[in-house]
Amino acid sequence: MEQKYIIDKDLDAGTLTLKEMAETDVGKYSVLHNACFELEAIEAALSAGNEALIALFRNNNFFPPEFPAGVLAEGLRSMFGDDPKNSLKIIFSDNDSLASHREEAQEALATDEKEQVEIDKLLDDDDTEADDAGDSKTAAPDAKA
Repeated sequence: MEQKYIIDKDLDAGTLTLKEMAETDVGKYSVLHNACFELEAIEAALSAGNEALIALFRNNNFFPPEFPAGVLAEGLRSMFGDDPKNSLKIIFSDNDSLASHREEAQEALATDEKEQVEIDKLLDDDDTEADDAGDSKTAAPDAKA
């Protein structure tokens, strides 16, 4: 699914509007969420870092996952940076989010495989010790008989 975020800064009103839209059909978008923030609150969150900025716009009705939230935060930073903008459009596909985590998932898989090998070695050692202990217990009664 493709999503579009439109961010508009109104200096006269002192507000920033964030609109989330989703593609419902090829080239057709529907508004999912529309929120308005005071510019002073945005500027304060910008100086506190991305986590504060994301916390500002996330709520019960609008809670983008980590990747889109980070994209929005960077977009907001660009609107207030050295080359300020009054409007910004961010478009991305869910595939973008999946692609960004692909390398992380592969690294985690490699780590999991290494841990699994270590666990298997430990289990093999335990099985060998248990077999040795079991052999001595079964050998003793046979020797008495």
